[in-house]
Parts: sequence; structure tokens; C-alpha cells
Amino acid sequence: MSAVALVLAASAGASRSTVFGTVVAWGCGYAGVNGGQCDVPPGLTGVTAIAAGDRHSLAVTADGRVVAWGCRDPSERFGQCNVPPDLSGVTAVAASTFHSLALKSDGTVVAWGCDVNPDRGECRVPGGLSGVRAIAAGFDSSLALRSDGTVVAWGCEVIQNYGQCSVPPGLSGVTAIAAGDFHSLALRSDGTVVAWGCGSEDGYSPDRGQCSVPAGLSGVVAIAASTWDSLALKSDGTVVAWGCGIDFGQCAVPAGLSDVTAIAAGFAHSVALRRDGTVVGWGCGPADYGQCTTPNGVTGVKLIAAGGVHTLATLKASQTISFAPLPPRAFGDPDFAVSASASSGLPVAFSATGSCTASGTTVHLSGAGSCTIVASQPGDPTYAAAPDVSQAFSVAKAAQTIRFPPLRRKRLGAPDFGLRARASSGLLVSYTGRGSCRVRGRVVHLTRVGRCAITAAQRGDANYLAARSVTRTFVVVRRRR
Repeated sequence: MSAVALVLAASAGASRSTVFGTVVAWGCGYAGVNGGQCDVPPGLTGVTAIAAGDRHSLAVTADGRVVAWGCRDPSERFGQCNVPPDLSGVTAVAASTFHSLALKSDGTVVAWGCDVNPDRGECRVPGGLSGVRAIAAGFDSSLALRSDGTVVAWGCEVIQNYGQCSVPPGLSGVTAIAAGDFHSLALRSDGTVVAWGCGSEDGYSPDRGQCSVPAGLSGVVAIAASTWDSLALKSDGTVVAWGCGIDFGQCAVPAGLSDVTAIAAGFAHSVALRRDGTVVGWGCGPADYGQCTTPNGVTGVKLIAAGGVHTLATLKASQTISFAPLPPRAFGDPDFAVSASASSGLPVAFSATGSCTASGTTVHLSGAGSCTIVASQPGDPTYAAAPDVSQAFSVAKAAQTIRFPPLRRKRLGAPDFGLRARASSGLLVSYTGRGSCRVRGRVVHLTRVGRCAITAAQRGDANYLAARSVTRTFVVVRRRR
């Protein structure tokens, strides 16, 4: 599959760089369904929008141009790849089997293709249509969402009219639209979904449940539609699917799928983009052409689209982090700052594990052992997350000293007295005595006339080395008579 080879060439290995808006494609598994829609034109980058049709693909470049590819088989050429040569200022595209749509920055819509008999009218944009902010393309229908929240539909002429062009009267407050082969969807500003179509013509109905919006469905932020199914993305990042009376598994949302930010629906498969830039596909049943299997190395995805037998994605730009090795330290060293830079110029964040903590760019040593500082950059709408870079260093035990004041001469029979040595570490000092005295804990008892030597010691612990012992000697004299 040439598309998979392209993805691996563009994305494998952390050392490879990816330009923003690079397009990758997968699926198109064998010659019978491969119309070239997976053969992304070499050098195509800076793409800001994509669409996947049945046998063709569309991309919008940063300068507002449209690039189309596919349409390899003459029997499947309907003009859908023949982008009007003077088309410019495009912000979005939509693609289906026979036609393509483009939304211009001035709110107008351009259509091309439809070189099929009979002509269903999906390329005949209504005169005076303006103020459009979103478009969708069905099998023989076209939809436009106007800035006032109303929906305009056209096509569905001659044959294949199942009501998908019959926008419900009074429908308003719409924020997104989607078009399947036999039905249409609208997302309202209150998070509910409206479906229409799925009717019957000449005794045939394509209704497979795709118009039966689940009761109580709310909190929806995005929708997608295909031939036999509908998808909704909820504000909590989960996906709901319905329909699939003709079942390829495209309604069997993977258990535990969450943190989804975008969805797309193909003929026999469904696709979800997760917040971490990874893509999850499901379905494909007996129509598996590789479109459900995201190739290894495809991460940092910004946009997705699903076609008849293929999937498209655009990638964010890659970035790397420069983070120099850190020298060894010792416990007790003062807090210090670390620095790293991302090739994107975005700010780098730090986290710590081991015998240290990190707050912002400041590292605090919490003990002896080892410390690992991780530099990370999570990305933004333009850049994918950078691979984390870790730097580990050792933290040696700290040295410590003992302060033990000199001891004065004592008389035999004097009361027991306490010792006051202090370790710079704050750890407990121990004492031993020899000669004319005995030590218990930190209390000294005089036993006879002579000399007494008391040694203060601190053995250290997990964070401190043993201190050098300090010995103090004093004389024990006779009692007064």
C-alpha cells in the first residue's frame, strides 16, 4: 500500500522532522478501490483543511488554493478532481462521490464535478448564496451552513431523493452540519442533533437507523455522517454512534475511547482524533482496505477526514528540545535553575523524579541519591508535542561537622551535667566517655579524680556523611575539704 509507505517515510523516527500541514493517507488496499486517493502529491505541506471523497481527496493550502488527487480510473472521473483554475481564497472543502465543494473566505461556495447522468443538481449552488461558514457534501446532495445558523441544501434531483435535501422547517441555531449518502445532520447551539432524510423512493428506503438520533443525546460539539451511520462527539470527549443497520462495525465505538477532539465517518469505518494527536479507527468489517489501521509513527495529527476506503490526516510541525546534561550535586547545595529550549520557540516545562523537586525552572534537592529532570513541550495548534528529554545526575551525601565547646575542670562529687554538642546537619550527636567519667546519653557522671575524655560523634544517614569526631578532655579534681 503506497500510502502507508509514504506515512512511514514522513514520520518514522524521532530524528525526522515534519513540516506543518503535511498530509498522510492510508487505506486504498487493492487496485479495485484504489483510485489514487491515497497518493498524496509530493511536497504538499502547509495544508489547513482536508476532505476525503469516494475515490479522491482534497486539500486547502495556506495560500487558499485547492489541491485534488485521485480520480485515476476513467470510469470514476466525474470532474471532481478538476479544481477550477481561478479558484482562490478557500478556507474549507468537502468531497463526495461525484462532486467537490469549496468554501471561500467571502462566504460563497464553489462546486465542481457532477459529470454524471443523470445530474442530481448537487453542483448547482443556489444563486445569491452567501454568508456561508461551513459546507458538507453527500452522495447527491450539498449542504451549507449560513452565519445566521440556518441551513441550505441542494441536489437530490431526478433520483436518489430520500429527503436529505429537505431541511426541517424552522431549523435554526445550527453550529455544524454533516451529509451522508441518504441523510443529513445538524448540530444546534444547545448541543442537540437534528437528522433528516432516510425516506423512501420507488418503494426503497435506505433507512438503517442513521436518522434515529438517540433519545436524550446532548452536550454534542461535533457531528459526522456516512452512508449507514452517524457520529456525535460530546463535550466530555466521548463518541456516540447510531445507525449501522448495514454493519461493518463502524458503530462499535471502542470501549474506553475518550479525550477525543474530532471525528470523521467513512463508508465502512469511523475515525477519532484524540487530544494527544493520535488517531483511532474502527469498523471496516468485510470492507477492510487498511483505512482503519493507523500506520505506526503517525502522531501529532491536527485534522482528520474519512473517505470511502481511505483516511486522511494532516500533521502538526515537529519540534525538538535541547537540554544539556546536568553536573553532579550534593545534598544541601542551594536551589538552582535549569534551562532548555524548544526548536519551536515555545516554552519548555520541567518535572522531577527522585531526590529532587522542580518548581518552574528551579530545582530543589530533597535528599541524596539521584535526580532526573524531564524537559517537555506539549505543543500547540501548530506544533506537535516534542519528545521529552531527560537529564539525570547524582546527588552526593552532604558533609557535616560537629561543634563541641571545650569542657571546664570539674570537682569530684559535682552534680551530673549535660553535653551540648551540635551537628551542622541537625542530626542527633552521640557521646562516649573514658577515664574519670561515665556518659549515659548526653549526661556525664564523674567517677574519680583524673582526666575525662568525651568524644562526640555523628554517624551520618541517607543524606549526610559521617562527621569527624570531636573529643574534649577535662580534669576531675578532688573535693574541697
